[in-house]
Parts: sequence; C-alpha cells; structure tokens
Amino acid sequence: MKTESYSERADLCRRRIVGVGHHHISKSASFKKIIILLCFTCSSVSLLEIADAPKRNPEESASEVSVKGPRDGFTEDLTTNVALVRRRIKSTTLCVEYFTVGRRSQTKVALLYVNDIADSDLIQKAKERLCKIDVDVLHNSSQLEVMLADSSISLFPLIDYIGRPDYVSESLMVGRFVFLADGSPNAIIAPVTFTEILKTPEDLYLPFQFVTLERLLRIFGFIIGTLLPGFWIALSAFNIDQIPFSLVASAKINRTGLPMPSTLEAFLVVSIFEVFREAGIRLPKSVGQTVAVVGGLIIGDMSVKAGLTSPIMIVIVSISTVASFMLINQNLNGTATIFRFYVLLMSCFFGIFGFILSVICIVFYMSGLESFGIPYLTPMSPPLWKELIPALVRKPLSQMKQRPGSLQPKDATRQGDDAS
Repeated sequence: MKTESYSERADLCRRRIVGVGHHHISKSASFKKIIILLCFTCSSVSLLEIADAPKRNPEESASEVSVKGPRDGFTEDLTTNVALVRRRIKSTTLCVEYFTVGRRSQTKVALLYVNDIADSDLIQKAKERLCKIDVDVLHNSSQLEVMLADSSISLFPLIDYIGRPDYVSESLMVGRFVFLADGSPNAIIAPVTFTEILKTPEDLYLPFQFVTLERLLRIFGFIIGTLLPGFWIALSAFNIDQIPFSLVASAKINRTGLPMPSTLEAFLVVSIFEVFREAGIRLPKSVGQTVAVVGGLIIGDMSVKAGLTSPIMIVIVSISTVASFMLINQNLNGTATIFRFYVLLMSCFFGIFGFILSVICIVFYMSGLESFGIPYLTPMSPPLWKELIPALVRKPLSQMKQRPGSLQPKDATRQGDDAS
C-alpha cells in the first residue's frame, strides 16, 4: 500500500475539500479560530471551532419593550440567536441553513424556516437572492434587508426587522422565513405586508379586544401622521369655505400679524419638529429626551409669543408627529415623514386637488409593491375577504385556526383536528 506523507495528505485534503488556494485552509482557520484535524487513514478533514469571542447575554430588546411577554432578546452572536429560536420551536422540521456573505468579512448568515409549513418556492427564492449578494463586507442585517428586498429604493419597508425571538418563532409558524446575521441583534422577516408591519410582538400576549383597538389606532396614526398637515393647509389656504365658521374665525385671529403665509409656516413648523426628533434620537438617551421635550416646549411657546407661528399650526403638526410615534417599525416611521412633506408640498401648490392627487399616488405606489412576490397591500389588494378581517382585527386564540393563505403554506391548519 502506498504511504503518503503529512504534506501530501494535507495537499490532498485541500484539493478535495476546499478546492482553492494552497494555504486556504490554514489561513481561514487562523482567522476563524478553527482547529483542523487531519485523518491519515481516510481522506477527510474535521474543523472544530474553538473561538470564544466576546459576547453579551440575552437582554430585553431596546426597540420592542415587553409588558407581558418574555424579556430575552437577540444578541450579536449568531449561535445564541439560533438557540433562542430553537428553544421555542422544538421541532425536527425547523431548518437552519448557513451561508457566508462578504468576500472579506465572511459574515455567517442563517436562514430559518419550518420545512413542512413554508412554501418551497418561497424558500428557494430567498436562497437565490442571498446567493446573488456579492459585496466585500456585510456589517449587519440592515444591509441584508436592503439587498434582499424586491426593490432597493422602495420607500416602504418590504422586509420587517425584530429583536425578539418570540415574534420570530410566531412568524416561522405561519409560513414565513427569517434571516439572522452574525454581529446583528435583529432578525429580518419576510415576506411581509403593510398590515404585518403594523403589528407588534406584544400583540401575542394582550387581550384580543385591546389588540384590535391598537391595530386600528396604528392605521389611523399612520394616516394622521402622513396627511394631517397637508389636509389642513389645503383647507385653510385654498378651500376655507369647507371649515366651520368658528374655527375659521379662531384661525384668522391667531394669524393676525404673522410675517409669513400659512404654507411657508407649515413647512417651517414641520421641519423644526423633525429637527427636535432627530436630536432626541441621536443624543445620549438621558439627554436626548430632555432636549426633545424641553426644547420643543420652549421654542414652540416662544415662537407663538414672538408672532412667528400660530398656535393652531403648532397643534396640527404636534398631533401629526405624535401619531407617527405609534409606528413601531422605524423604517415605516421614516416613510410617514417623507410622505408628510410630499402631501404638504402638493397641498401648498394645488390645494384640495393636490391633496387628493397625492393620496391617490401613495395608494397607487403601494399597490405596485411586492415582498418576495406577495402584493404589499394583501389582503386589501388583491382582495382576500377571508384574510381581510384577521389582518385588521385580532381574533381570539381559539379561533385562529388557519394560516394566511397568501403565503401558500404546505400545512394551512395551525390548530384543531386537522392540524399536523
């Protein structure tokens, strides 16, 4: 029998297992803290990870505060995050597939799905998009979110992100898939619709009557946060005959002596509120809230006393800004801000006709969006009547027997006699 030396055996393993450069195995192992075990009696290589990188323990997510739910959140360690999901779904059908993204960063990404629930075509599409990503460095899941979306320039979030494993497990059990990236404390969930973006993890633990009210308020908050300033300008500057006389009289009295028209005043006040909100987010937590609240009160009061703005404009913009805070997803919050300026601009130029036209354009734009092939306005457009009520109204747990048909799950029944 032919005897091979250590170097010959190592070269053989490099060629058969890796199939690239002469020293690729040793270099990769040194960067990833991996022990390479070479077997002299068989043509195989074993790679053992021994790295003990710094990591933190699971803590409550800062972006999704828990009231009745669990308080463990994702960390920056991929292994820990996968374990948090497996802890909740102890099923052999929970599949976890690992990929490497980034030529230089070599970032590990995990794709999670339930094999006997998720649609096979949907999972295959997710794998194909992930494999097409060709970048030098993948820093976090936010980059992954943009690269995997159907449109990288979409104003609406086509993929949801979350920091709580309980919501991830719930999403997996209805037929969605999840990406976890090493170094990121957030999971990204797809496919999603507009009504799904408005849901929160805490909806799983609160009474269904209260959750139903909260969901309707979030939809109302998005509408108010986006349209209210533009609607007021369209009426007060162009169609003042549509406003009750008492309100018109109050508005005209408050505007007496103001140096700028109402359209310019609206842009000024909206911009100032956005400046304060941005300052409150970027500054340290202990200082940011104080600056945003105290600064907003002082400057708002002083601007009214100095005759720069009217009190009613401060009230309108304040209501619009506070209503947008009801949106948990910060990407959707940013979308509301962008469209607030868009609707306001159209209303300033064309009055009520510009306001109506801007609303039609927003709805038309949303109707053309898709998340992994699923229309963004599902189940409203195209209309799926069986799913419309459950999407807007939370049913009691005993009546939540079917999974969303828009996801085309392999197993459509989630509880009852027919559940697998």
